[in-house]
Amino acid sequence: MLRLTLVAMITIAAPAQAEWVAANPEVSKAATDPRIAEVLAAINRKDAAIVAGDMAGFVDDFAPDLVVNSPFNTITTRAQAQQRFQSGVLTYKYLRRSIEYAARRRNDEVVLMGEETYEPPAGAPHAGKIVHRRFTDVWRKQRGRWLLSLRQATVFSVE
Repeated sequence: MLRLTLVAMITIAAPAQAEWVAANPEVSKAATDPRIAEVLAAINRKDAAIVAGDMAGFVDDFAPDLVVNSPFNTITTRAQAQQRFQSGVLTYKYLRRSIEYAARRRNDEVVLMGEETYEPPAGAPHAGKIVHRRFTDVWRKQRGRWLLSLRQATVFSVE
């Protein structure tokens, strides 16, 4: 019962335009691990910042050495992701994540995998369409905070 309550609280806490859902019971159970719950809270903050156009919130949970294998078929650093956000390429009308895998690796890493669905605003690639992509995120605990360290994202469908 406590597990379901915690998962429900985390899901309800997500803003209406940026939210994640557990795709299976294993992820719901994993979300009760305090480390994974902290990472999911960080995702809620980051995703809400993306939808709100909040640059500081977008980069706040990025590791200084963040590297992304981006859906634009490029390797992107933290600074480049920040530039793309400022240019409007990484802003969305909404962002929904279906988390299919959540696990703690060693004591200082959390791995999340799943699917993201979003709609880019006017002026961004695929504007006005619904984009589906697969993602893998590796979060690492640094100086007492969970920071996104590695990310891979691949667009697989645009409607």
